Amino acid sequence: MSSGIKNIEDFFTIYKESAWNKDSVSMINLYDHQSIIFDMWDKGSITNEKEWVKLIEDWLGSLGDESVKVDFEMVKIQESDNLGFATAFIKFQAISKEGEVLRSMKNRITLGFTKHESQWKVIHQHTSAPISSEDLSAILDL
Repeated sequence: MSSGIKNIEDFFTIYKESAWNKDSVSMINLYDHQSIIFDMWDKGSITNEKEWVKLIEDWLGSLGDESVKVDFEMVKIQESDNLGFATAFIKFQAISKEGEVLRSMKNRITLGFTKHESQWKVIHQHTSAPISSEDLSAILDL
């Protein structure tokens, strides 16, 4: 994998561009090879690099004519010399080739970063959504 990013803030721009351009290589390069991913879908926890690489490739490769617009809100970053931490809301919108929003959802995201040779990479990612106590459904309209 490539070197990483110079500033943690760059993660959010590169992630958005990678999703929009369906560039799995660029997105994968944001992550350390030892990353742990806690995802909301299907498996829930992925600690094997081959699995999370496949997850990204399958997601972006499955879009066909659709594009994914990603927006981050309320980004908060804390960092020390070699460790960083970020939280945000992440909104995904499926966009048709005509530019129409087909569906959307918003999650919470927490990211842990590690720095090697002046480059940051994600070492931990956790996405979540609050659960309604009334009907136990995920509340994705945050």
